[in-house]
Amino acid sequence: MTWVLVALIGLVGGVVSGLFGVGGAIVIVPALMLLVKLPPHTASGTSLASLLLPVGLGGGRGGRA
Repeated sequence: MTWVLVALIGLVGGVVSGLFGVGGAIVIVPALMLLVKLPPHTASGTSLASLLLPVGLGGGRGGRA
């Protein structure tokens, strides 16, 4: 159940960031803290870790342009 909840939080965070142009962390970090009961440092770290793949791929492509 926890993985489904975390996936749902990520989906909602992605939709909110896409619709309103805000960072997904505005939704993801508080939701992880309140619903999944993660400590603040872990919730923030999880949100930052979710950016590693897109930032790494974008940085790699930008350097070759």
